[in-house]
Amino acid sequence: MSELAVLREYEEADTREGWKVVAATHVLTAVTFGAAYSFSTTFPGLAAEFSASRGEIALVFSISAFLFYSLGAIAGPLADRRSPRSLVVLGLAAMILGYIGASRAGSLLSLYIWYGFGVGFGIGLSYVPALGVVQSWFIRKRSQASGIATAGLGLGTLILPFAVGQALPSIGWRGCFVALACVFAGLGLPAAMLIRKRRDNTSRPSVRDGHADALTLWRDSRFCLFYIVLILSSFCTFIPYVHIVAAAQDMGLSIQDGTALVGLIGVGNVIGRFFLAGLGDRLGRRRLLASLTFAVAGSFALWASATGMIQLALFALTFGMSYGGCVGLYPAVAADLFGTRRIGAVLGYLYTAVGIAALIGPTAAGFIFDRTGSYFGPVVASGVAAFIAGFIALRLERKSAIAL
Repeated sequence: MSELAVLREYEEADTREGWKVVAATHVLTAVTFGAAYSFSTTFPGLAAEFSASRGEIALVFSISAFLFYSLGAIAGPLADRRSPRSLVVLGLAAMILGYIGASRAGSLLSLYIWYGFGVGFGIGLSYVPALGVVQSWFIRKRSQASGIATAGLGLGTLILPFAVGQALPSIGWRGCFVALACVFAGLGLPAAMLIRKRRDNTSRPSVRDGHADALTLWRDSRFCLFYIVLILSSFCTFIPYVHIVAAAQDMGLSIQDGTALVGLIGVGNVIGRFFLAGLGDRLGRRRLLASLTFAVAGSFALWASATGMIQLALFALTFGMSYGGCVGLYPAVAADLFGTRRIGAVLGYLYTAVGIAALIGPTAAGFIFDRTGSYFGPVVASGVAAFIAGFIALRLERKSAIAL
């Protein structure tokens, strides 16, 4: 392709049609992850219902989170070759069935199957394909588009856990699961109809276009470093979403206070994804990613030293902002490093790292609490993991500068 043709393609990027896809993905991430992160609100009720330990209940979410990130390795390449919309619709259908089945669970094993596998399978089919489609529409404003698309996660975390917390006293966790299934049907399915790839994406310029098979990616040192960053930074990020309500109750706070903390994480997420991630277009995406990862590490120092609601609220807001900015930047950084031609596959393979971390982090924190009666150990370990991830992200920046 001539330089003139590349310039013309670049100038035609970031069309209005792309922003419709961003809006649809924003809605999808809001309803899917808002529902998933409402799990913390139902955590105490589930533990009481099934007479289970915190580690056993945390495993329900961990199975789900492991699947909805790890399945991206399958859904991403499928979305590159076939219709992303059909995968998203299939995923939403699986989530609807998963929540309805979980609402009728009579045992912990049944909850593992319906919520863990059903909901996890559903999000796994929809998340990476939708994010990959967004990357195909943008070049100049890729960070901003990714941030807005994933900001739905923050908005959903702000609204749905609060709504579930308000509804719990009257309809219980079973009724809340049915209500969330209705949210998927009423909001998620219409949004899925707007998901579509940019047809001329195969000819658009990118930093690194080429094959995106797993073996080729693993031979790239940048991919390996990015993968480690995702594992370490994600190890800690699911622990607040699962345990913050129970941790607040341990300090003598109410379940409503705990739900408010989840909402504050959502507020921070919206700020991080809408505003902080968008700064990557001007400040440098990889450099900003490293800075925000260090901020995630610092936020856990606030939790470790917390003695009441004010400190926990500061943690929730700081954590939400910094982690939200990181997640908003992940797809844009991946597109910068590896191109957009096979971005679904790239994101799918990368996000298996998040799945591994999601499986280990919350469950390990729960079982450590069961043995020690405290979250202090997991909280400190989370901060250390994020701190190491920040240094590796800086190394990714230097390697990227050399490679380019």
